Amino acid sequence: MTTTAQSSSAEFKAHCTVRERSAKPLIKVEGLAYFVVKRPDIEAASQFFIDFGLLVDSRDGDSLYLRGRSHQHHALVIEKGDAKFDRLGLTASAKGVQTLADHFNLPVLQRSGPMGGRYVTLEDPNGLTLEVNCELSNLAPIDKPAQPEWNSSDTKKRINETVRKTIAAPVVNKLGHTVHSVKSVKASVHWYQDTLGLIVSDFQFLADDPSPIVAFLRCDQGDTPTDHHTIALALVPNLGHEHTAFELDSMEEIAIGQQCLEKRNHKHAWGIGRHILGSQIFDYWRDAAGDMFEHYADGDLFVADTPTGYHPFHSEAQHQWGPAMSASFTGADKPWKMIKSLITRLPSDDELSVKKLKRLSKALKPAAATN
Repeated sequence: MTTTAQSSSAEFKAHCTVRERSAKPLIKVEGLAYFVVKRPDIEAASQFFIDFGLLVDSRDGDSLYLRGRSHQHHALVIEKGDAKFDRLGLTASAKGVQTLADHFNLPVLQRSGPMGGRYVTLEDPNGLTLEVNCELSNLAPIDKPAQPEWNSSDTKKRINETVRKTIAAPVVNKLGHTVHSVKSVKASVHWYQDTLGLIVSDFQFLADDPSPIVAFLRCDQGDTPTDHHTIALALVPNLGHEHTAFELDSMEEIAIGQQCLEKRNHKHAWGIGRHILGSQIFDYWRDAAGDMFEHYADGDLFVADTPTGYHPFHSEAQHQWGPAMSASFTGADKPWKMIKSLITRLPSDDELSVKKLKRLSKALKPAAATN
């Protein structure tokens, strides 16, 4: 390989050290169900998510359950405790849950709270707690508001009617995906492939480096289309949760959501724009604890046999249009947090070496600054 700009997809693929999928995964998870955050003040923390478009469904002791419009299950649980992104819930068949229990010699636990269901608890190679669930409780469906006809340049269906949108937080449809920074992309991707059956939709690479720096993984549901990524894994300085995304229906809903969040003085991180990999219209925000969350719409769906893509990683590779990545989005606005993480990571066998860190820093500079 030569430079990032000159390297072709075929070259990245020929040199890649990480496989696209597992030949014999233990199970194939069906999707992302929920995530759990801990916050010292549950009521204060919930206000961000309410403003973001989630609905409070129920409270059980020191746990608050929030949902989107989807009838399937809760999307977020806020528990009382020191602030952190605590764990992630995935769905699988009852047979799949039992297979994991048998393989890892784990108990299948029955949940007594509002979410219901049975689950096993795993830990991924980076210490993230995963709950793989079956038989989660369904929720009463919430109908979408009726939408006025859209007058395009070619088709005019709305006649003698006006459009007056309600300027309030649009209710999110569902939990879409989550992105995490890891110690080793290779070890992490292979674990998710072997254990949970995830498939790589796209890889991203730094110049002259056969090990991908980002991997976007989707669920394998055969001929049933699934989101471009359910989990994405990246090698960036701050370990742990990068962001989690919720689906809206349109760019207009994202724009209304942005206006509402701005009025409530929440911290904007990046957007509005359109991603390249996954194609989503996006807008990113941070809550008071510093965790980042995304509104997205119009994301790609792939079936299982769609080929894996191989792409360069650089400052313009994350979006087709929109503003440049901000310091808030990359974490550069909190350099001491980044330095603390790097001090912990660099002396270890972590993939993020000093050499790779320099390449990453160079790749993230705007194109004009690297010429």
